[in-house]
Amino acid sequence: NNTDSGSRDFYLGIYGALGIGQAITICSSEVNLTIASLNAASEIHKALLRNILRQPTSFFELVPIGRILSRFSKDLAGLDEELPFNFYEVIESSCIVLGTLVVISYTTPIFVS
Repeated sequence: NNTDSGSRDFYLGIYGALGIGQAITICSSEVNLTIASLNAASEIHKALLRNILRQPTSFFELVPIGRILSRFSKDLAGLDEELPFNFYEVIESSCIVLGTLVVISYTTPIFVS
C-alpha cells in the first residue's frame, strides 16, 4: 500500500510538472508572438511611411489622401489579424508533429531504425 502511494505521488508529481511546463511554454510563446507582431507592424509602418514621404508632391495631387490612409490601415490590419494566427498555427503544428514523433520513437524503437 505504501509503494502504491509513493508510485501515485511520483506520477502526480510528473503530471503536475508537465502541466506547469505546458503553462510556462504557452505563456512565453504568447509573449514572444505579441512582441514579434508589434515589431513586424512597426517595421511595416516605418517602411510605408518612409516610401510615402519620399514621393514627389505630384503624387499627393494625383492620389487621394483617403486611398493612402486606407493602404496604411489595410496593410497593418492584415498584419495584426492574420500574421499572429498563422504563425501560431505553424508553431503549434510543428510541436505536435515533433511530439508525436518523439512518443512513437520512444514507444516503438523499431520506428527509428
